[in-house]
Amino acid sequence: MKNTSWPDRLFAVWYDRLMEKMEQNTFRPVRKRLLQHARGHVLEIGVGTGANASFYEDRFVSGKVFLDSSFPMLQVALRKGICPQGSLVLGSGSELPFSTGSFDTVVVTLVLCSVKDWKQAIREIRRVLRPEGQLIVLEHVQSRHPVISFFQSLLTPVWKIPARGCHLDRPTDQTLGSCFEWIERDQIVLSGMPFVFGRLSPRPETECSRDIVSPSVPVAEEAR
Repeated sequence: MKNTSWPDRLFAVWYDRLMEKMEQNTFRPVRKRLLQHARGHVLEIGVGTGANASFYEDRFVSGKVFLDSSFPMLQVALRKGICPQGSLVLGSGSELPFSTGSFDTVVVTLVLCSVKDWKQAIREIRRVLRPEGQLIVLEHVQSRHPVISFFQSLLTPVWKIPARGCHLDRPTDQTLGSCFEWIERDQIVLSGMPFVFGRLSPRPETECSRDIVSPSVPVAEEAR
């Protein structure tokens, strides 16, 4: 782990401070609402510094695996006491080191914007989920408003450098439809940026094995 880059270490140190206001005002209530639905054997991809950890209802959860590709982020989560709650795994969302059908619930919050091969990550999530399982999601997505969408795409090449690969312009909510169906869906809009959250059930793996295609026109609905 000595080869961990200084931007990754710096991002891990400052992440909680950078997100503190948004977490308190917006994301914590959403996380609490979503995580009450976690059931069975749970995999959280992109656990980061452990923002979701306190919202799991352990009476419904038989086991938890926390995965992240950033060792410095996992170190922060360890210092915050996440380890007794579950197993920590250093790994990539696009190459999950788990057997097919290993989990009842997969949790992904503010992660798919940063995964390099995000479409492969969606396939991998479907693979490790049991057919009757569920995916819990909170992600910012591409706006359907042409002006906002334009600026999302314009700013992404610059933004993703300090934000460690975060893309502002991915239509994640629609792309998920190639492998999943929405059970429950809601959204919030912050400074024009739509955040979609909810739960999805897996489609048959034969459908997901086909090419995942992103829509050419942004279709995320903004709140009025």
